[in-house]
Amino acid sequence: MPRIYRAMMVDGGKPRIGSSARTLGVRLPPSLHYDMTVEADGTVRPGNGGMSVAPAWRVLPLYRIPKRLKHLATGACGNDHLACWRMGAGAFQQAPVAPRLNLLPDSSQHGVVEPAAIMPVDEYRASLEATQDQWVIDEQ
Repeated sequence: MPRIYRAMMVDGGKPRIGSSARTLGVRLPPSLHYDMTVEADGTVRPGNGGMSVAPAWRVLPLYRIPKRLKHLATGACGNDHLACWRMGAGAFQQAPVAPRLNLLPDSSQHGVVEPAAIMPVDEYRASLEATQDQWVIDEQ
């Protein structure tokens, strides 16, 4: 399973579940800044986006890295209510990250966790949420 990082809010020692760029989930249309396309029949498919992740927290956008970490990441200016979370242990390459979820890198510093197959959007969201216990804070 690839090692992935994402900055998310903390909720009871786990990443907060939700549908924002700062939670464990995705933004969907009609949101102005959505993360993936939903088909007319309510399904999502590989290759149409997903939850953004990075291969290391230090390559996250500076506005996502909590400003308390600016001694480790010059210019970090993110909300201090965010934490840098890590999941997995393998190389940042296209591979399964959890049941029904795959990592699709789109550059050396960014990728998306996308559905592994066509599925209803609610199943995709539930699959993301099911990873909640696998994330650990990693700000070293």
